[in-house]
Amino acid sequence: MSTRTTTLDERYGRTPDRRRRTRIAAIAAAAVVLLGVVVWSLWTGIGGATTALDVTTTGITVSSDEAADVQWLVSGRADTALVCSIEATDESGVVVGLAEVRVPATGQVNRTGETRVRTVRRAANGLIESCRDA
Repeated sequence: MSTRTTTLDERYGRTPDRRRRTRIAAIAAAAVVLLGVVVWSLWTGIGGATTALDVTTTGITVSSDEAADVQWLVSGRADTALVCSIEATDESGVVVGLAEVRVPATGQVNRTGETRVRTVRRAANGLIESCRDA
């Protein structure tokens, strides 16, 4: 390298130390990104599979203007007691009744039940809205 090239490199910041710092920064950034991908995949893959919970309404029987019986199925979290919200709605989709039911831990993945929901007027539909840990 000539003296002129060395002077230009120094003038524009192209020094061996700068290249080394840039390389170290790039390696550190790549390591952080890789660690983030690994943590995210473990969290969504392994953790997500064990906490999955599926709620399904299997039927409804409207017994009167004041009550509806909602049949439901909860799948997942076999060893966890749950509290589930069950709604009854009228023909326009307005909630006319709400009940919360405790679903005990049974050791079985699928748990079924029937819940009577008291209503303020005749229900047209019913559904198990959600479940959470008790």
